[in-house]
Amino acid sequence: MCNKELFKSFSLRALSQCSLVIMLAYFCLGLLALCPLTTASDPTCEELTAPLEDRSLWQPTVTQRIFGGGILQAGLLDISVLLRHLHSVMSAQLVVVLLALTSLCAAASPEHDCKDLVKPLLLDNHSPIFGKWVLHVGSWDTPGLKNDLVVVNTSWIELSASSRSDIISLYWGDRLNDDKCLQGSADVTVTGMTSNATYNINNHTSYHEGKYYETCAECLLSEDTTLLPDGKSLGRYLFLFTRTGKLEPSELETFKKQAACLNFPDEYYFMGTNLCPDNRKTETPASAN
Repeated sequence: MCNKELFKSFSLRALSQCSLVIMLAYFCLGLLALCPLTTASDPTCEELTAPLEDRSLWQPTVTQRIFGGGILQAGLLDISVLLRHLHSVMSAQLVVVLLALTSLCAAASPEHDCKDLVKPLLLDNHSPIFGKWVLHVGSWDTPGLKNDLVVVNTSWIELSASSRSDIISLYWGDRLNDDKCLQGSADVTVTGMTSNATYNINNHTSYHEGKYYETCAECLLSEDTTLLPDGKSLGRYLFLFTRTGKLEPSELETFKKQAACLNFPDEYYFMGTNLCPDNRKTETPASAN
């Protein structure tokens, strides 16, 4: 389910796509109301709307003139009655069409847009995600996770192949707000469309389950769920990495829509640009510089 603001924006867009058709239909309805359908031998509009000589027999109301309802009160039978009856039938049919169009437009929901925006990235071929990525922006769905994220000023990761096809080697580097750099590595186990990794940072072990989604070119969109040792979720992050750390405004807007589709709040934390240097060592535990 998308949030309310996204639903509103998508619904307005869906309605705008139908507006031209509805306007044309209402225009046709107005023409029918002003002038009934006639054949070459039918009277003209002026003849049909001209008052009878005996005005007491036929006094159309304002509503009848607008919607083409000419009624003979004294049992008079006139060809205009038949034409106006035909007009009212066709008007009713057009109203049904208008109602159907309106229902279809109103029924348009953001679900289809979310399906297009949030497509899982298949990890059967890891090569598209290999290489170095710079974290540009992150979001969270649990307030406590924000506190852990905002202490980081910049972050980068590097993904590479390992000797096993189901494992990706990950190396990371974070610059904290106190200008300290933390770096470390982890093995990411890939199963279908999800990944699992265990991080050891300053002798603290954390467990994470990841999902990847299709996104902009030269970007990597990762949903990261922080887990307790028993598998219980502490909440989720949504990270958008880029090759350069830069992002176009249109790409940022797409990310925000994707976040809304994944039920993340409208809160974001943007990273800086002063990355930690790659001081890679042979040992795997995280180290402080």
